[in-house]
Amino acid sequence: MAGIDECISIEWTPEFAAYPPGARQDGWAVCTLKAPFYEPTTRAPVDIVAVIDKSGSMHGEKLDLVKETLEFVIDQLKESDRLCVVTYDSNIKLDFPLTKMTPDNKEGTKVIVKAIRDGSSTNLCGGLLKGMEEVIGRTGEKAQVASVLLLTDGLANVGISNREGIMEQMRKLLDPSPGKTPFEGTVYTFGFGTDHDARLLESVSTQGGGVYYYIDSTEKIPESFADCLGGLLSVVGQNITLKMNVCGDNTITNVHTLKKITWKTLNKICEVSMGDLQSEEQRDILVEFKLSPVRAPGPDNIVSCQLVYFNVITSAMDTVECHLTLQRTNDPRGEASKKLDSQRNRILATRSLKRARELADEGKYEDAKKVLQETGFTKKQNSSNSFTQKSKRASR
Repeated sequence: MAGIDECISIEWTPEFAAYPPGARQDGWAVCTLKAPFYEPTTRAPVDIVAVIDKSGSMHGEKLDLVKETLEFVIDQLKESDRLCVVTYDSNIKLDFPLTKMTPDNKEGTKVIVKAIRDGSSTNLCGGLLKGMEEVIGRTGEKAQVASVLLLTDGLANVGISNREGIMEQMRKLLDPSPGKTPFEGTVYTFGFGTDHDARLLESVSTQGGGVYYYIDSTEKIPESFADCLGGLLSVVGQNITLKMNVCGDNTITNVHTLKKITWKTLNKICEVSMGDLQSEEQRDILVEFKLSPVRAPGPDNIVSCQLVYFNVITSAMDTVECHLTLQRTNDPRGEASKKLDSQRNRILATRSLKRARELADEGKYEDAKKVLQETGFTKKQNSSNSFTQKSKRASR
């Protein structure tokens, strides 16, 4: 069993510390996952698949920056690390499969990278999926940490080119049909040039559990890749699943997260696939629920949750449990949680920005402006001390 400083913690923060017992009512709570500090004494091997955009839009400075970035990546890898390179324009090419970065292989890889030339159109979705498939189909001695690095200007115009379509194709590899191997890694995106599609690259990296970086000069390369590699090597928990089971006649009406949600029983039992968590990383999931009336005042168990994941620190599966318990009383409910209010405002702002962008893309600029103005006036602004309930390790 993992020690208290070796496991991911769960903490619930309800909007209010108390709720009236006799009425059916709405409620909100934030579920927070927090990883412990972890700094490995020796660096574990990594498998990296670099997906390189060599389309016509990458001509000149952008492609030169991509090559310099990839050469920097090669220099940082150890002999036990493996690198694969996929290039794409209208067509997809596997330049070489996952290969250990011995001194000789590094030199050969650099020759291949230097020879990359810009080509035709941009099948970004095809290149990305090929990179993810190379991780899925790994053979030999697989590294515990695997990642796809997508280096592009994000201007897709061949194949599936719209953001929603690309996200859907990624989801099929992240959560495939029964019998097929899922993608178990992360996707980091690197945007080159001032005209790249930042919104698309942010969406790809978010869904892939990675980070989006903007590269506008050679000075940004070491900093960005050092941050990326540091994140890959400080993973504390892998393949994290958060299971929530609603107690009694209460129901969950909404779970706000970009991660995949699977409802085992609608509004009662769900699982959230959280991916990986890095050292000291924190993630918040905002949950809306409907409280049923209770006969007598007192503590009321609302949600029982369980976190199941592979603990990298202990090299074993780990389970952490936590309960959301509310006080049902006719006493004053107190002030609303500032933490929850902040998270709710973030959700409202994100929704409004998304809707405003859609309206702006349709040329409805006044409507887009109105959406943003309405959000600014309707967000609640509360301040209080938070009331939290923390996790405990499951007994095994």
